[in-house]
Amino acid sequence: MKKIFAVLLILLTANAVYGVSEIILNDVERPNGAILFIVDGLGSSYFYPEYTPYALDGSRLLKADAPNLTFETRVLDVKVPTPSTGIAHSVIVTGYSGADEELVGYPDATIYDITRRHGFVNLAIMHKGDFYNMRAEQDIIMYAPDNSINNPSVSIQANKPYEGIYEMMYDWKMKMPEYFDNKTGYDRYSAYNKWGIDAAGAVVEEMVTNHPSQKFLLTVNVGTIDSGGHYRGDYDYVMLVEDLDRDFYSLYEMASENNIALFFTADHGMSFAVKGAQRGGHGSVKYSSQQESLRIPFAVLSPNVNGGVVGGEYGQEDIAPTLLSILDLPDTLQYADGEAVNIKNYASIFVNSKTEYNVSLWNNGIRVTGGSDSELVFTGLPLNANYRIEAKGSAGKYEEQLFLDSDKQLSFMDVGSGFSKREMIAAGMILAVNVAGLIIIWRIRD
Repeated sequence: MKKIFAVLLILLTANAVYGVSEIILNDVERPNGAILFIVDGLGSSYFYPEYTPYALDGSRLLKADAPNLTFETRVLDVKVPTPSTGIAHSVIVTGYSGADEELVGYPDATIYDITRRHGFVNLAIMHKGDFYNMRAEQDIIMYAPDNSINNPSVSIQANKPYEGIYEMMYDWKMKMPEYFDNKTGYDRYSAYNKWGIDAAGAVVEEMVTNHPSQKFLLTVNVGTIDSGGHYRGDYDYVMLVEDLDRDFYSLYEMASENNIALFFTADHGMSFAVKGAQRGGHGSVKYSSQQESLRIPFAVLSPNVNGGVVGGEYGQEDIAPTLLSILDLPDTLQYADGEAVNIKNYASIFVNSKTEYNVSLWNNGIRVTGGSDSELVFTGLPLNANYRIEAKGSAGKYEEQLFLDSDKQLSFMDVGSGFSKREMIAAGMILAVNVAGLIIIWRIRD
């Protein structure tokens, strides 16, 4: 370890706007931005090589040939707590298995709150999952108000317009009719997905070309795999997956070439009663407990991730913590019960406190590095090594031994040093409830 640390490349950057000091050890590759790509209704049973899909009556269903959707690092067994679009999207972005659409609007509840705080711009193109609170979390979003296949339309909501993005999104809004020219039936479903993928690619190209230093999180939802399963049956459902595999490759290639992290997943799967069924489902009683409805894909492309198939059992709530880990952002999700899948090829230590601490990191009696701030990130640390962290501040001293088999979160929230952000939020919510109760009582008395 002494030789390793003798050649450490240490870079310290203090961001006055976001109040975070970052210390990078070793010359590690990290992504410049990220794409969270959510396919509505895509069950991993229908294209993962390890699985075979079955109908409710036990008959074996057709599988898609989709090699482009099983890239880099692939988590084999990921299940959703509730196979419903709005709830599932809420779980994905909050990391909480019991999330709903309302929770997405709470302070510090989502990945978007964390990315924004650390200087990312949040962008989105969504067919489905674009409920009110999801739209409010984006700086700018292009979305489909009704997701109609017969009369497709999109709207743009700019909460905090970013230079060049609104104009580019408007251009793609106007291009949509071209994708549907002379197309009917099945072909319209496929065209709708392709438009969403191509529009997403245009957003990435705009950011990479004209805003290369700006980190971003682009959320994409393509919705017609789900629609096809509901209204066109099991055969067309699988064919739409193969079309997605073909069209998706251009976005994958763009992410790979431009050092962009790509997170590929789904909100839920799809089930069919029999082989040859004309309609499928996922949320109703007869479908919601089926593996085909519950099991979803989760694949990751990023320069700081080890490739391969990851075994073990995971939940949809683990996606948000994994995304944050790979982006080297602290998992300060206020309600999350998920945990990061350990696929990053180094470890990070996130230190958070109410007041400024002088923090030092030690290995085998040698001081590796250190810094002073109320929020610090030590990243690029070799895995499976022992460290000691020491912290000194106005509230006292702190020391802990760490074995870095994964990222670690440390909070120095001492009594007597003021309220933490979480405590202030909780106090504010309690106060609001109490005031509302007093108003109701006052009105009743009147």
